[in-house]
Amino acid sequence: MNAKKVWTVLGLTLVAIVGIVVWAVIEGKKEQAANSVPDASTIYFYGAECPHCMRINEFLESNNIASKFTFTKKEVWHSRTNSAQMKTKAEACGLDASKVGVPFIYTEGNKCVFGEPDVKKFFAEKAGIAVTEDAPVETEVPTP
Repeated sequence: MNAKKVWTVLGLTLVAIVGIVVWAVIEGKKEQAANSVPDASTIYFYGAECPHCMRINEFLESNNIASKFTFTKKEVWHSRTNSAQMKTKAEACGLDASKVGVPFIYTEGNKCVFGEPDVKKFFAEKAGIAVTEDAPVETEVPTP
């Protein structure tokens, strides 16, 4: 074989290999994106025994919010990992993490919502449910 044919074969082989590698990288990134949860997804942080959270959870269940709006629930009172994540998300919103409690929502674009009325309103709006203003939240006082 003459030198021109050898260089042509080598060149075509190199182009084919580069093409296969580029295709594999692109396909791998597509698969990774399809299997990953976006960092900006909505996360609802709550405490298992928190009375405000219990009312929010009841609202979520009675209005079937999870079927109308996708979000992740994370319990923070019994999970150090979830608690640390909530603090990180609060700080991402420019909040003092030591002054933020549950119920707490972190959502797209570093937006945070906390407190029972605002969290309920957030979920109602996302689910397309009309919510009337509730009476002030009252704390039950045990009777002697």
